[in-house]
Amino acid sequence: MTNREHLAEVLPAPPESGTEVSAVPGKPSAAPEFVSGRRAASLVLGALSVVVLPASGLLLGSAAAPGFSLVWAAVWIGIAAVGWVLDQRTPRRWAGWALLAAVPQAVVDLTFAAPLGLLGLVVLVVAPLVARVAQRRCSALASDLAELDVETVLPAGSARLRIGRDRVVLVRDVPGGSGNHALPLAELALAQPGEIDADEAWWPLPGGVGVRLRRGPAVRLVAGKQQWVLPVEDPRLVAAIVRRRGTAAWSLRTGPQDLPAWQALRKWVFARTTTYRGGPKALANPAFRAPVGFLAAMLGSMLLATAFGRALTDPGLWIVGIAALAIGAYFVVAWLRVRSRLEFAELQQLPPHSPPWGDLRPGIAPIPAWRPWS
Repeated sequence: MTNREHLAEVLPAPPESGTEVSAVPGKPSAAPEFVSGRRAASLVLGALSVVVLPASGLLLGSAAAPGFSLVWAAVWIGIAAVGWVLDQRTPRRWAGWALLAAVPQAVVDLTFAAPLGLLGLVVLVVAPLVARVAQRRCSALASDLAELDVETVLPAGSARLRIGRDRVVLVRDVPGGSGNHALPLAELALAQPGEIDADEAWWPLPGGVGVRLRRGPAVRLVAGKQQWVLPVEDPRLVAAIVRRRGTAAWSLRTGPQDLPAWQALRKWVFARTTTYRGGPKALANPAFRAPVGFLAAMLGSMLLATAFGRALTDPGLWIVGIAALAIGAYFVVAWLRVRSRLEFAELQQLPPHSPPWGDLRPGIAPIPAWRPWS
């Protein structure tokens, strides 16, 4: 196979064949075997940030606030709590759920219970910070992460590596489109710790982008026909987590079955993730739909709760409330749909029937600078 067998959209590709290489001694993993009380501590801190602190802040204004406002804030705390419970595998989003729960109680306290209600602002600041502590506790690096299904985030040079239950994602913020690439763990064939034996090297990724490599530890991942070589601080830990999760990963959906379908998917991703500001391409973030949607829905529901609780008959207030709630719901659903398809597209970096991305054999170095560890 040669680079010419790859489509122009994915070039440049790595060499079609590598060189035979012998394993070299490597560093042992520096990560501890386990984090004591990881699950219990993270769950307690998470519940404190999403439920206990917002509910306590709401109680501060319960004596002065009307019943309809208390019900409105309590419903939003409940929504945030349900979202947090359903999102247990993604600790990086816990601070968002804590913020969603803390905003309504702050609105109620500042509106009806000032100056004591100023403590609601304290809750608004403290709750997301506690959620961040819970996140760090839950995803602290240790060997026992291989047995858990929570998302693990590690630095990989200038990018980030997110290891989930069924996929590993390389997150790169690059102009001109989505920088995320993903490998399905159900198709994992190789997770090899090693090192880069050169002052500077380069590993290309499909789409004309790549990863800059420097002398130091790295990990090599092969899944399906895709292959990565990434700089990481603890290759043995990364390889162990990926291997263990690969044995229990669920098979993900098949990708486009023909070239036109694959090209249409790439065009859709480009359109959803790229914007133009004064001419140059810039990276757009579709996730803005989520906070905008929740904010609009919160405002709309507050107007409707006020109109209902005070028995207001002004149709304008009802219309604005219903419209804001509907717009918020639309933005949240749109975010969920776009996120789902973007995650699907991240796995489809190579077109159907593409040749392998470089030499996939374990005993062969895909680039001259690669040295596997024994």
